[in-house]
Amino acid sequence: MTTSRKDIVYVVVDLWPIPEKTQNVKKLLYDTIIEAKKEQTCLKYELCENVNEPSQITLLQAWSTVQALDQHLTSSIINKASEELRPLLSKPTEIRRYKNIG
Repeated sequence: MTTSRKDIVYVVVDLWPIPEKTQNVKKLLYDTIIEAKKEQTCLKYELCENVNEPSQITLLQAWSTVQALDQHLTSSIINKASEELRPLLSKPTEIRRYKNIG
């Protein structure tokens, strides 16, 4: 199955760890990313740290289709990570979806 550029969904996930819990959050995300990258429909999954605000972390993702992303977001690994992350964050996670328009 070939993925068309118009089908790809890009995702930006922003997380704000409690400052003293940042390393715990990073470790949890590293472990989650390793598993997510094994998914055949995962085109990109990167963990980034804000240069100006190190306690803000962003996940940059690309998925072959919206359905692939939705399946990932409801997977057991994401459900487990979300539960473990919740008490380590200072505010709710923001998830934004994008499509390529040019």
